[in-house]
Amino acid sequence: MGGLDTYKALRDEIDYSTIKLWDEHKANMACKKGCDKCCLNFDVFPVEFDYIRQKMEELYPEVLKQDKPEKTGEKCFFLKDQQCTIYEARPIICRTHGYPLLYMNEAGDQWELSHCELNFTHVDEEYFHEDNCYPQDTFNSRLFMLNKEYIKTAHPGKGEFDLIPLVDLLT
Repeated sequence: MGGLDTYKALRDEIDYSTIKLWDEHKANMACKKGCDKCCLNFDVFPVEFDYIRQKMEELYPEVLKQDKPEKTGEKCFFLKDQQCTIYEARPIICRTHGYPLLYMNEAGDQWELSHCELNFTHVDEEYFHEDNCYPQDTFNSRLFMLNKEYIKTAHPGKGEFDLIPLVDLLT
């Protein structure tokens, strides 16, 4: 298994993780259809970009036919009427927003917790522990390494830190 298949396997693992987190935290989550606070214009790694394009060609061909805007704002271009027009193909960052995220601080010496301020308004920090949070650094590291291998053959001119704006799907 390689390239886009490996990305899909990682994405499926992340989806499984977020489903478990939803089941555990749904009473504290304000996320629902129409909530678009976290829907921003993101840039993604080439492996994710290519997979999203493939899924959009399959699931949302009409979205790909739109003209690329000359200028984009802060909100995601694919957000229409407070709904994601590429929901099933959305990137990993969109799949994990809102959940309690554990990540290593910049100094690399302490775990930090992040979540949307609309969620978890009735619990304190002691509520969270390693088993009920999304291990953001673990999955992001795997995505980085997967992309590093992918670009060697699929995007030889790209560097390992190069990202592509999602709106470029329309070019």
